[in-house]
Amino acid sequence: MISVFQIILILIAITLVSYEVLMTQMMVKCCGESVLLGLLVGLIMGDATTGLLIGGTMQLMSLGLAGYGGASVPNYRVGTTVGTAFAIATGGGLEVALVVGIPAATLGVQLDVLAKMLGTYFLHLAEKAAEKGQYKKSYGIIFWGNLFASRVALTNTYPALIFLLLGSAFVENLLAIIPAWFISGLTTCGNVLPALGMAILLKYMPLKGNLQYLVLGFILSVYFGLDILPIAIVGGIIAVLLYQRLQRESKQQVVTGGIGDE
Repeated sequence: MISVFQIILILIAITLVSYEVLMTQMMVKCCGESVLLGLLVGLIMGDATTGLLIGGTMQLMSLGLAGYGGASVPNYRVGTTVGTAFAIATGGGLEVALVVGIPAATLGVQLDVLAKMLGTYFLHLAEKAAEKGQYKKSYGIIFWGNLFASRVALTNTYPALIFLLLGSAFVENLLAIIPAWFISGLTTCGNVLPALGMAILLKYMPLKGNLQYLVLGFILSVYFGLDILPIAIVGGIIAVLLYQRLQRESKQQVVTGGIGDE
């Protein structure tokens, strides 16, 4: 059971993280929005480990997806928030998180379109009020529009609130009528989608001439059984060494070019 106090804290968490993503992106860039939300909701629900597991899975699913050019994509912030809360509340783990979280994330596509339409509507109202010299009214339209119809509220806070108010009993009843093969299929998708996200991401990375480092990471993971953290540390060390080598080569070229010019 999710308490009222936990619901309030969860709504505050998703609102703040969503604001970070849409406005500043200072905090979420260091760890990823879904990972951060999974951790925060996990701490609120009393199981940070499960929260990180679900947040990491949702983060991998969202790799390669971005709303470029005004496009609307699944909102994995809502999916992570709702999925983590119900997974911990019901004790169902990652399977429950996927059953609840993926539909919630997909709903974000339609809500994002609606939020953009309403945002344009309120903006035009504010502009008309400003043209008439009604500046106080213009400020009020912008304030209330941002409060009730902004992308942060309409696509993140409100959907999370609706799902959380339905309660864990609703999710348990939903799981009871869903066939086992469907849950198994979602679990399989949950395992495949992170790999697809990584493949999309790798498509845009400069792998030409650097494929050996990708193979090294694969070997360290599969044959040496290392977790992602030590592999990331090894990758960071290699990146620093390569950067230092490029810096030295650049300085040598500058010095050589200067002597040749003289």
